[in-house]
Amino acid sequence: MLFGVRPTTIKNTKAAIVWLRICSSFAWLDSAFVGKDAKFAPAFWHGGGLVSRVHTTFAHTAIDSRVVQLLDSYVVPHAALFALLIAAADAAAGVSLSLGAFVRLGAAVAIVRALVNIAVAGRAGTDTIGYNLMLVVAAAICIATAAGRKFGIDAWLIDRFPRDSLLRLFA
Repeated sequence: MLFGVRPTTIKNTKAAIVWLRICSSFAWLDSAFVGKDAKFAPAFWHGGGLVSRVHTTFAHTAIDSRVVQLLDSYVVPHAALFALLIAAADAAAGVSLSLGAFVRLGAAVAIVRALVNIAVAGRAGTDTIGYNLMLVVAAAICIATAAGRKFGIDAWLIDRFPRDSLLRLFA
């Protein structure tokens, strides 16, 4: 013991990773279901809300003009499909991380969504970039540490099916 401080134990580290996993899940659940920008709101889900956001916000905050061209060429004509994909990705990442079910897959989805957020809203300010980079780091830690295997459904699945290699990849 150095200066009266106990070293961190493995048990404390696992609890901290579980806490990180659950806290980061709230950001994705909030994005999917809560507030004026909720992705499961009928206005957004049917594509109208997404088209409105592309023209009023993302056209001015995208990190590059090529991102704006991509949004105008592909996202706007297929707004209902992309709105559904965005809503499903936010909900899947949030549920996966909160329940500890298929955490590696859910965290990979979270990383992709956060990087897309940076691409379309990166010039909105450093807080937008910082918040999404924080979500990327949290998801990367969840992937690297298999965070669902402690206090999550992944632990039960791995115990139930110990030789399933595909499960070990995603859980």
